[in-house]
Amino acid sequence: MPKDPNIDFLSIIKEVFSSVFNDYGFVLNDKAGWDGRGENTITASKGDIDINFYIGISQLFYYCSAGIKLSGEIGERATAHAKYRSMGISAIAKGMDPNYKSNNRGAQTAEEVKKAFEEERDDMIKYCKNILLGDVSSWSPIANQLADDWNKKQNSVNNKQKPEEKSDSVMAKLSKLFGKK
Repeated sequence: MPKDPNIDFLSIIKEVFSSVFNDYGFVLNDKAGWDGRGENTITASKGDIDINFYIGISQLFYYCSAGIKLSGEIGERATAHAKYRSMGISAIAKGMDPNYKSNNRGAQTAEEVKKAFEEERDDMIKYCKNILLGDVSSWSPIANQLADDWNKKQNSVNNKQKPEEKSDSVMAKLSKLFGKK
């Protein structure tokens, strides 16, 4: 079954997350941004904390997710790793609960999109309540773990390269690619 082409993303976010906005003091930006690559984004903000809502669009499904982005002083307090100042709700939940299972699945109808965002809301309240209140003490251990995992993965990839590949400069690689010495 093809997806419903008439999903009112903004209305769904307003309906599903209105209690979060009210209870935690976030203000919703009333327009969706299009990234040009198949994803719409809506943001709600409170000071240096943004909640970003994403709906990815494919031919058959909508992919629904939410994340939190920290900036300014609160972002610096949360982690020294600037690239880990933005995380999905499922990454935060998995960092707090290793047994966490994401409910991500493709949605085809407005009802399924709404249900997917209701699950995101429930996870957000369960795992991110303190962050939404401005207490980012739980953020740093998760960001550090993600950074460590990334470094291990990169080291694993680098160790699989042939020794001569490790020492080749970019120019040497380009020369080999284009047959020049």
